[in-house]
Amino acid sequence: MAFFSFSLLKKAFDYNSIQIQPNQKYYSKDIALCKALNNRNKTIDFCHIKYEKRISSNNTGRDILFCLPPKFGLGDSIEYCVAIKSLIKSKKFNKVGVAFCDTHSYIFKNLFLLSNVYPLIISEEEIKKYDNVFHITLEIKSLKFQKYKRSDIAEEICKHFGITCIDFKLNQSFKTSNYRKTISVFPLSTSTIRTLPFKVINEIIKNFENDYKIKIFIDDSHISKNFQAYNTNNNIMFKKPKNVEELILEISKTYFGVFVDSGPLHLAKIFNKNGVLIETSVDTKILLRNAKNIFSVKNLYKSNYCNGPCGLVDIFAFENNIGCYETHKIDFAKIKSLKSYKNLQRWNKKENNSHFILNPVECIKKIDIKNIIELIKVKLKEIK
Repeated sequence: MAFFSFSLLKKAFDYNSIQIQPNQKYYSKDIALCKALNNRNKTIDFCHIKYEKRISSNNTGRDILFCLPPKFGLGDSIEYCVAIKSLIKSKKFNKVGVAFCDTHSYIFKNLFLLSNVYPLIISEEEIKKYDNVFHITLEIKSLKFQKYKRSDIAEEICKHFGITCIDFKLNQSFKTSNYRKTISVFPLSTSTIRTLPFKVINEIIKNFENDYKIKIFIDDSHISKNFQAYNTNNNIMFKKPKNVEELILEISKTYFGVFVDSGPLHLAKIFNKNGVLIETSVDTKILLRNAKNIFSVKNLYKSNYCNGPCGLVDIFAFENNIGCYETHKIDFAKIKSLKSYKNLQRWNKKENNSHFILNPVECIKKIDIKNIIELIKVKLKEIK
């Protein structure tokens, strides 16, 4: 876990639109910042930098600062926000802050309207204003294994503090009936085992293109580039939001969506969107809590090593191979018994993502396309 402190020796330093001042101690979990500071130290004495040990919360005090883990996804950011919003509503603490939300600060500040947000760094002066510093993945043991056994982040945090998890919803300011003839498909995840194969997208288009405009949402990821490069259907309308604000606007306008386990699904839930979830490796019970208008096509895959959905959120490295539980012929108990998890994530993402997009793991390869098409047809009729 990259948690470090640093102080600049002489000059201020501009980093990601933040001006960091000299002679002041800061804390961060931004790996790119850590590398940038270390690189500067190679040529001049630029800063003091120290890797810090996370210290358990004392569970006392009335002002709490949540320190989030590095490199979490858009969907996770929404779950963290729901939990923090629930904690604020419970009035268990006088002041609640959140540190290290990184690229998702717009979600915390503008969508959930949270105060006391520190996206990349927090000064020692600021951190001392909190008498309870709470590193989420240190304190809540179940969240330590989120990559290998996914659970409901918001529920786990609320359960830890003994509070009720709120049902957070946002209203839209326009009528989605204006988009009645549109199906929006969000096929991408940061993980290849939660990304729809090309054949599923092509079948959706083939079955609905005569009656509906179909939008396929992509991003700048390598998975998206693979998706575009190998897709053979010329009738696809690709839509690439420029930023999270534009993505939020597009989802708020969605009439009917087709989702996988990803950030767009979590946004659709808080806008009460209609649609279907194609269940992959994470259980619908976790993903569709408080979602009344999104219905699931279940993953019923079974093998000698796993039952779908297995809870794994991405492929991983194990004994010089890359794959899932079935590929490696192991289960979560084996992962949990390991002393370190670093090597599991040290693999060539670009190369292996390309391979697994074209050669999906077995449960993704055997997604029931017929059930998907039938459920979409039924739900479209219901909302007319």
